[in-house]
Amino acid sequence: RGFLTKWDCQLAVWDRVFSNDVLRCAPASTDLIVSEPMFNFGQIQRSMDEIVFEEYKFASLVRAPGTRLAVIGAGQTIYGDSGGEPECVLVVDVGHSFAYVVPYYRGKQISKGVRRVDVGGRMLTSYLKETVSFRYWDMMDETYIMNAVKEKCCFVSSDFYRDLDAARGCIGGHGDKNALGLDYVLPDFTNSKCGYIKGQGGAAEQQMADAEAQVLPLCNERFAIPEALFHPADVGLEQGGIHQAVVQAAMACDESLRGVLMANILLVGGTASLPGLERRLQSEVQAMSPYRVCVSVPEDPATGAWQGGRLLAQGQEVPKEATYSPATVAEWRLTRAQYQEMGPDRAAAHFMKFI
Repeated sequence: RGFLTKWDCQLAVWDRVFSNDVLRCAPASTDLIVSEPMFNFGQIQRSMDEIVFEEYKFASLVRAPGTRLAVIGAGQTIYGDSGGEPECVLVVDVGHSFAYVVPYYRGKQISKGVRRVDVGGRMLTSYLKETVSFRYWDMMDETYIMNAVKEKCCFVSSDFYRDLDAARGCIGGHGDKNALGLDYVLPDFTNSKCGYIKGQGGAAEQQMADAEAQVLPLCNERFAIPEALFHPADVGLEQGGIHQAVVQAAMACDESLRGVLMANILLVGGTASLPGLERRLQSEVQAMSPYRVCVSVPEDPATGAWQGGRLLAQGQEVPKEATYSPATVAEWRLTRAQYQEMGPDRAAAHFMKFI
């Protein structure tokens, strides 16, 4: 469910990342910024702080939810400049495990407005696996391949029933029967290690496709799978879609903030890269809201939190017209000496001041 439970596995990843083969990191002279899930458990936070300071001995640590870091870089996305984080923003983080909707005002999370939809990239991949395994090939053990199929072929429909009618001609057949259908050439791990859409591969790959390639035909699966983001009942979840969660989150906040939140919706997360999601979300939310709705997406939504962390580490400039001063990394970070003086419980309270 997105929470860290196997520390031995995580330490193996961190050992690799911090090693001379990757980051060439010297922890004693390095400040570390770590993103964590929303509502992370206190025991996980304490274990992370202990490992960072006592095992790796990092010089300092900043620990925050990915949505909070995404807010720091939201100014460039929403306003088209480097004016720092906006005063009021509604973050929609469509990630691997969940979709979170989190309102922020002056850098502080409005907890009563936080909403979660239990649909993320992992569930969409599993849904796609089950669908194509029933209709075409058995792909239940090919999570990596089907995740690539989802990322390369799926999109969010702006008019689901119109596209469904258009796709009826190619159900059960190959992708060349209408504009929505396509054929995905599966990798054979001899001539090709990566799959590709037929007709969009290189010369050698195309030659292989014309020979004995195994082809996965796709048509209405391309847009029916992502539809679960707006209709979780399709995958057996009795809850509303992300558009309803956005409206609920904004309406749970003070009335004076609702219009500004609706005008500053930031869409981030790996699953937010699906084509058409931004337009569909804006259309669905606008139909339910009396306020003007504007949805903004970073150039690479999958790295939205990372970009915010990068700006925080560099020390973003606060524009002269800003009505408040966002926290700087010097205020936010907890040094190793402070951690040893405070202890784990007070260290957790320190980070809570900034989220």
